[in-house]
Amino acid sequence: MDEYKVGDISSFLNSSTSEQKATNDLFSANTQPVVSVDEVYVKPLVEPVKGKRPKKSKPVEPEPEPEASKFPTLSPEEKLEIDKRTLFIGNLPLGYKRKQLRKLFADFGKIQSLRFRSVAISDLKLGRKVCLKTNKVNENATSKNAYIVFDHEECLEKALSKNGDMVNDHHIRVDRVVKSKQQIKDDSKNSIFIGNIPFAATEEDIRSALEQCGEIEYVRLLRDAKTNIGKGFGYVKFVDSSGVMFAMKIKDTVEVNGRKLRIQRCKSKVTLENTKKAKELKAKQKDEAKKNFRGRKSKSSDKEIFSGKFTKSKNKKFDSDKRPSKKNKQKTMSKQKFDKKVNKASKKGGVVKKGKKEKQ
Repeated sequence: MDEYKVGDISSFLNSSTSEQKATNDLFSANTQPVVSVDEVYVKPLVEPVKGKRPKKSKPVEPEPEPEASKFPTLSPEEKLEIDKRTLFIGNLPLGYKRKQLRKLFADFGKIQSLRFRSVAISDLKLGRKVCLKTNKVNENATSKNAYIVFDHEECLEKALSKNGDMVNDHHIRVDRVVKSKQQIKDDSKNSIFIGNIPFAATEEDIRSALEQCGEIEYVRLLRDAKTNIGKGFGYVKFVDSSGVMFAMKIKDTVEVNGRKLRIQRCKSKVTLENTKKAKELKAKQKDEAKKNFRGRKSKSSDKEIFSGKFTKSKNKKFDSDKRPSKKNKQKTMSKQKFDKKVNKASKKGGVVKKGKKEKQ
C-alpha cells in the first residue's frame, strides 16, 4: 500500500493475521499525512483568565476644530482704539427705538454699531434677553442708556454738540467713553456731588431743583444695573465754576420730593488716587521704621558727652567752678511747712522768711 486511507486501522484490528503484513508495510513506508499542520489545533500554554472580557479600545477620533466666534478676542490696544470712537448717550426715553437713535446721529458720520443698555426688566428670573424679546419691561422706569461706535474719532467730536438736547421731554446726556486726565480735572472743577436723593427721583427733578444755580451741562444719577432704581446719589456738572459756588451757598435749602439734598464739592479721580498713594506710602514708611528701629543713631559728640567733656544741653566745655554750690542754693519749702514755722516764730516773737529765720 502506498497511501493511508481512512478506516485502515479499524479494519486491521478486525482482520486476520494475514493482513498484518500489509499494515507493517504501511507504517514502514515514508508516507506523508493528508491533514496539514495548520489545521491541527494547538493548546495554548497560558490559559485565559476567567472573568469579564477586556473592552475593545475604540479608535481615537480627531478633535473637531473650534468654530470661529462672532466676537473675536481683541488686544488691549484694539479695545482702547474702539473706545475712543464710542459715544455714550444717557437719559434716553424708555420707548426710544434704534431707528430713531440712528436717525438722530446719522448726520455726524457713519455708524459702525449701536446698542442699548440699562433697560429695567420686570422679571429677574427670566433673564434680560428673554424679557427684552417679550417686551417685559419695568413700567416704573423712565429712561435707558445707549452706546454708538463711529468709524472715526472726528465724527464723535461733532456728535458731542447734541449734549443737553430735548428728546421727548428728556435732556439727553452725550459724552465720551474715554477721557484724558485733564478732561477729568476740568469736569471735577465744575461738578458737585449730591446725596440723599429719593430713589424714585429722575434727572429732570434734579435739574429743575438746581437750575437757579446756573446753566447745567448734564445730570448723572447712579442706578442699579438690573432694576434701574436710583442708588440715592449722583453728580451735576455746570458749564462754569460759578454754578458750583452758588450751589454751595444754597446747599441747606434745596429739596426734592420732600427730602433735603446733601451737596458737596467734587474731587477728581486723579486727586483721590494721589491721596490714596500718599497714605499708602506713609503707612509703609511707618511699618519699615517700626521693623528697623534700633534706637537713635550714635553721633561723634555722644562719647564726649558721656565722658564729661561736654554738657548735654549745650555743646560747651563743662566747668566745675560754674556749677552752683549747695551752700548758695536757696532752700524751698511747702506752704504748710512755712505756715508752721510762722506760727512757731510768732509764739517766740521772731519773723520767718523763706529759707531764713530772723529775730526781732
